[in-house]
Amino acid sequence: MNKPSYEELESQLTAQKTTIERLKKGEHLRCKHFDSVPKNSKIIELIREGNEDAVDYYYRDANPNFLKLVGMTRPQLIGKRFKELFEPIDKFWLELYNEVAKTGNSISYKNTSSNNGKYYEVFVWEIEKNLIAVTFADITERKKQELKIIADKERAEENDQIKENFISNLSHEIRTPMNGILGFTKFLDDPNISDIKRKHYVTIIQNSGNQLMRTMDDLLEFSKLGTKQVTLNEKERCLNNLTLELFTIFDVKAKENKIPLYLRKGLSDIDSTVLIDDTKLNNVLGNLLENALKFTSKGFIEFGYNKVGSNLEFYVKDTGDGIKYSRQKSVFERFSKEEKDSSKNVGGLGLGLWIARENTELLGGKITLESKKDVGTTFFVTIPYAPTLRKLEKNSAADSLNKQVTKKENEHKFTILIAEDEEINFLFLEILLNNQIDLECTIIHAKNGAEAVSICEENAQIDFVLMDLKMPVMDGFEAIKMIREIRPDLPIVAQTAFSSNNDKERVIAAGFNDFLSKPINKEALEEIINKQKRIKESLNFKN
Repeated sequence: MNKPSYEELESQLTAQKTTIERLKKGEHLRCKHFDSVPKNSKIIELIREGNEDAVDYYYRDANPNFLKLVGMTRPQLIGKRFKELFEPIDKFWLELYNEVAKTGNSISYKNTSSNNGKYYEVFVWEIEKNLIAVTFADITERKKQELKIIADKERAEENDQIKENFISNLSHEIRTPMNGILGFTKFLDDPNISDIKRKHYVTIIQNSGNQLMRTMDDLLEFSKLGTKQVTLNEKERCLNNLTLELFTIFDVKAKENKIPLYLRKGLSDIDSTVLIDDTKLNNVLGNLLENALKFTSKGFIEFGYNKVGSNLEFYVKDTGDGIKYSRQKSVFERFSKEEKDSSKNVGGLGLGLWIARENTELLGGKITLESKKDVGTTFFVTIPYAPTLRKLEKNSAADSLNKQVTKKENEHKFTILIAEDEEINFLFLEILLNNQIDLECTIIHAKNGAEAVSICEENAQIDFVLMDLKMPVMDGFEAIKMIREIRPDLPIVAQTAFSSNNDKERVIAAGFNDFLSKPINKEALEEIINKQKRIKESLNFKN
């Protein structure tokens, strides 16, 4: 084989030199290109054991933008493990790298958000096994602007829908009762209608008028509250009287719906006399009761108040439809209606709870709720307790006398259980005992015979039971049988509408100590109470 000539060797060397220069120039251009990428770029090597996902990686290269982002120089970064420099590792990035390493496919997308709340536009690909190239840009500000535009658009569309729904609801809430008023007014012109029909038509017209007035009241209240210029008009008011007035109004509606309504008072008349804007409080509780009646078709509704620390906590509890969790904040917004996604149509403008919230805040309080869908809802209204000075007007002699009450006298204080399902009857007895007879006593209410049995079993302090005979769940005759097994000597007096001798004999034979015939009067109740007090005092004296 002939040796190459000098000229041939020189030509080969020149070609190799040109190739090396070209490669160097290409490497320089590659590095220059990599460094000039306007986004953050890095090359990493995954640290893996077998087929396990990588939990760390080495930095093998990085462009100036990335070095600036992490605040490091090239020698400080290249060749180092992520966990040597940063902690904790962001799962968002590791998931990307492991997916590329497993599939060999590149990934390009805009993420929802990373662990630090940032948004990135990312491109990741595999250079060779476990060697991953990453280019990414922080698009957080751009993404926020996009989200804001979307949110503003959705809000505008929602507001348009709210306005449309409001106008539609308003039209319905005005036209429906007007149809009843105008239509049945025409029927009254017929001279041949019977008195029964005429009375029925008048009732329909009156109910339609009341419905229309409620709509107008809501609109006027909405208009006033919207100006934020409503002021308080505080005056002295007994909360027991206010809640009783509300009860008498809404008990009629509750009976029409065949739903029991119960009232619970947390303070005496003197302690419940406070300085308050009673119109606004009445508005708040009225709206909550109206709401409870709309959505309760079975069970019961209960409202009342308690003193909690330095505040008064009013509540309205129902066993109605309930409010799903996702709607529990928005129900207090204007024009909000919980049933809008259902087939149930209960009417209204969707202003009641908003008005209740606004008036509660004017009273210096807060309104909250607890609810479970298809179980029921309890609304809580917490406002400052501002008692008047009336209770200080009691003379010093009375105060001195109160301070001298002995332990023995306290032991004679009565605990009375009233088993009565009709709230009006219970309130009547409560007022007779506390205000008319002026008996120092603790009163417990059972709404049916089963509750009465349970209370007697759990409360050994009960001295005396007033038992209605006709109650739901368990009547008085069944209840006394069970109570006698637990408390054979407990005095139990029947409240009965029966009046014949046979009826009275049946009551006594059932085990009742005595009976009161309805309607119950003060004198008869006081006589029985005094009789039981004497018996108790005699027993205490013997002990």
